[in-house]
Amino acid sequence: MSREKTVYIETYGCQMNVYDSAAIHDFLARDGFLRTDDPARAGIVLLNTCSVRDLAEHKIISRIGELRSLTRRGELNVDLIGLCGCMAERLGETFMKGHNRPDLVVGVDRYDRLPGILTDLLESGRSASAVSIGHLADMHYVAPPEAMPTNNSHLVTIHKGCDYRCTYCIVPATRGPQREKKQDVIIEEIRNIVAAGGREVTLLGQNVTAYRNNGGGFADLLAAVSAIDGLERIRFLTGHPHDMDRELIEAVAALPKVCPWLHVPAQSGANRILKRMKRLYTAERYIEMVDTARSLIPDVTFSGDFIVGFPGETDAEFRQTLDLVRHVRYDQTFNFKYSERPDTPAARLVDDVPEAEKKSRLALLMDLQQEIWEDISAGCIGETWTVWCEGRARRPQGAVKCRTANNRKVLIENCDAGLGDALRVKIAGHRKTTFLGEIITDER
Repeated sequence: MSREKTVYIETYGCQMNVYDSAAIHDFLARDGFLRTDDPARAGIVLLNTCSVRDLAEHKIISRIGELRSLTRRGELNVDLIGLCGCMAERLGETFMKGHNRPDLVVGVDRYDRLPGILTDLLESGRSASAVSIGHLADMHYVAPPEAMPTNNSHLVTIHKGCDYRCTYCIVPATRGPQREKKQDVIIEEIRNIVAAGGREVTLLGQNVTAYRNNGGGFADLLAAVSAIDGLERIRFLTGHPHDMDRELIEAVAALPKVCPWLHVPAQSGANRILKRMKRLYTAERYIEMVDTARSLIPDVTFSGDFIVGFPGETDAEFRQTLDLVRHVRYDQTFNFKYSERPDTPAARLVDDVPEAEKKSRLALLMDLQQEIWEDISAGCIGETWTVWCEGRARRPQGAVKCRTANNRKVLIENCDAGLGDALRVKIAGHRKTTFLGEIITDER
């Protein structure tokens, strides 16, 4: 196999991009391209990009410049650099005019055309090409099960895009309107994963809980996936609080294969800010959803996202966010300062919260979450859990990393468990966000 047709994909952003990268590799493999995990061995480098935050885009521009510089110095021998994913979708052909421009730009619905485009570029010697940008209503990719880690959580995209149009969010511009993958396609994909040895799947979407197909909703899809023989666990993200109604919560509680972990971004605890964000719920409704889930789903845990310093946010409104975090007691939060994204409705608002204040609020939120987590984790010491092995840990030597059904990470030292193995452990301590477990050999 020639180096020219050897491809290295660097993936940025969310798990949907991870899934898409697997699908891209599959398309290329069918046309004789070889995969490598080492850019030094590649003739083609594809960057599968994210556009959610401005920093992510600057990182990609710098990375292209770095790849060009390494090639000029002879440290890499790359013939083509391609840009895929959300950043490619947002900037389109305009990106081909920049100083650190790629040789190829391809939008999120055109990956099936990559083999032909790359072959044409290699054979013709042309220096640049852009695949037309835009969203195709019926374009859905299926990543092969062998491209995912067997017995770990296999990613399965169930739809693309989002119709909710939160005012700060660039996803509708980069991924388009919500487009469903048909339920029978999803079921067949998961059956193939199970046939290849997979035991767990994670259903993915910008807003999985808004899934609709032939009159059925996400709860119906969960029931259908749960009926697949050989599948043991189902996770899903990202959910939207607006869709997390009692019917869906009851479905999660009633289906043993569905893991009791809910990732439901709140973004703010202040109703005026939630309305400005167009989040479609109030803080009171969010708390009602959390309390209902806690009452119906044993061992349920929560994770969420927050944006501080949204245009117009007062200190009192930020304090309402802290109050919501105290009530929910998340296992984990992902916290960000507001940054304007072009072509979003929020970009028309005055970004009037000073940067120093944004940093201060972010620090206070992170400190509170750390305090809550320390209290939660301390209360878990001595408990007995079932965990599933996710592979060898980087350190210490001989340790394995595991995960519970409710998404808590557990490290077990001096363990020879294999990928996907179930273990009973006693929690002996914790280190940051990871628990330390000891295998129970004689449980009575």
